[in-house]
Amino acid sequence: MATLEDDDDFVPRRRTRLMGPAAQAKALAEATAKLAARRQRDALPHRIETARLVLRAPIRGDVPELVKLADNQAIADKLSRLPHPYTRADGIGFVEIIAQRADERPYAITLDDQFIGVVGFHLVVGQLPEIGYWLGEPYWGRGIMSEAVRGLIEAAFATRLFPRIKGRALASNAGSLNVMQKAGFVRIGEGPDPAGRDRPTVYLELEQPKWS
Repeated sequence: MATLEDDDDFVPRRRTRLMGPAAQAKALAEATAKLAARRQRDALPHRIETARLVLRAPIRGDVPELVKLADNQAIADKLSRLPHPYTRADGIGFVEIIAQRADERPYAITLDDQFIGVVGFHLVVGQLPEIGYWLGEPYWGRGIMSEAVRGLIEAAFATRLFPRIKGRALASNAGSLNVMQKAGFVRIGEGPDPAGRDRPTVYLELEQPKWS
């Protein structure tokens, strides 16, 4: 009788895993959703220009100004995913890891070649793309965030792959709500803060105009 020691060419036979129709349909739907999200991300332009701004991919050279502006309690209090304190390690991690992920498409907002904030999409498989943004406090009150959001939305609609976009803001964050409503977002309801904190959050959606 042959043994494993006797036969160096012995290869254990793998049992074939068969999927039922329901499992196959689910796997196909998941793969299709992943492909759609990746297509959305890859279809967005590398650079977006508006009247005053340039939106581009974050780079390592942004880190000093990124940390300086993001390490601000007034900004962190309004966001669910920005750590505070915000350190150099957080800045490097954002540029080199988070910004490269398939489910993220952030743009550095620059004014006169100076980094001043971030705008972008969070792309979760099976969900609407979600817009998110923040702006350094020295640049508040100048219409810059509205200009950046409008520029990104127009670029997204031009791809024909973003029929609807969602957004959210704390009910107490009148500035952010104003930015989205000026861009055409419509309130669809209120709910809890996704970060788990007891802060009412407003949820909004924007549908691509039929004529665009």
